[in-house]
Amino acid sequence: MARKYNLFNFLEKKMDSAEISTVTMKTLERMAFKEMALHIAVSYIANTLSKCEFKVFEKGKEDSKGLLYYLLNVNPNANQNSSQFINQFVENYFYDGEALVILHNDRLYCADGFSVDESKPLGEYVYSGITVNGQQLKKKFKASEVFHFRLDNRDVKKLVDALYSQYGDILAMALQTFKATNGRKYKLLLENYKAGDAEFNRVFETVIKKQLQTFVQNDNAVYPQFKGTDLQEFVAANRTDTADIIAMRKEVFDTTAQAFKIPLSMMYGNITDIKEIVKVYLSFCIDPLADMIGEELTRKRFTFAEWQQGSRVEVDTSCINYVDILEVADKADKAIASGLASIDDLRPRVRLPTLGTEFSTAHFITKNYELAENMLKSLKSEEVRDDEQEVLQPGPER
Repeated sequence: MARKYNLFNFLEKKMDSAEISTVTMKTLERMAFKEMALHIAVSYIANTLSKCEFKVFEKGKEDSKGLLYYLLNVNPNANQNSSQFINQFVENYFYDGEALVILHNDRLYCADGFSVDESKPLGEYVYSGITVNGQQLKKKFKASEVFHFRLDNRDVKKLVDALYSQYGDILAMALQTFKATNGRKYKLLLENYKAGDAEFNRVFETVIKKQLQTFVQNDNAVYPQFKGTDLQEFVAANRTDTADIIAMRKEVFDTTAQAFKIPLSMMYGNITDIKEIVKVYLSFCIDPLADMIGEELTRKRFTFAEWQQGSRVEVDTSCINYVDILEVADKADKAIASGLASIDDLRPRVRLPTLGTEFSTAHFITKNYELAENMLKSLKSEEVRDDEQEVLQPGPER
């Protein structure tokens, strides 16, 4: 797999510099909206995942001080912190359609490029030609020694590319029409022009043409009009506005949002009901990706026997939402009073550290909670006592 195909290297091999400047400008115009939409979507996901905590469980118990936890959440390698590492991983995953992470000398690295031998589908794939920061590793890795993350068949980038290939010509035509109808054009009327006059051609190229360019390209300029010349401006009969271009931009952004499962309002930055939007964003975009990452890390890091005992890696997305401790105080109290969670279970949800004490890790339950069968027994006992009291009461005197 080659890391990010370089369009400009290809152009340099096929064309001279003059041709490159023309072609690349047209290409960049056609690619701008798509690349901007992809950048917004990918940066959202990368920034979101970088805020998540990668939790490592050993035999069912959370181990927050192990090496794997440290690599995933603090210091993956000597050149990147965890946020930079996650950003590179997400970019590779969506732009290349896959991302390869290797564990080398107790450090995690995201590969720039690699090749994989899949000739033995019933055996382990072999990864070779792995490059990290431009340096190729000589070692070959088995599939069990690497973390390989692949987009499924619904490759979101391919969907956007396929759609944009249909809209590219329309967008280019809209840009061309806008420039043609809104640009300023002039015609220069000349008298006594002699075709093929070398002296006139020299004067036109060195004097008149230069003066015309200066006049047209500058906001404040004076055009010296010579005798026998007349400069007239062409005015387009039907000037167009940017409505077609804006509509095409919206189409590309909307499709990108749908492909990445990102709410449309997030793509445009118009966020009003933030809580509901984040819920949708987490449910359909982030949580499936977090599950996939956790599953790949778990199956490559732990054996079947260890997994049976509860060893696993989870990407905790619960910390993404901002939580005001005063807003959730009643709900937190209810969770503790019902025995659902301990104090230490809830403190990280409001950005507070765990206490790690016997009191904070204990589970409490209020006396108001009772088993239904015990409650029925209690009610029947009360009815019996009421009946007995009614029998023992003396009757009226005669």
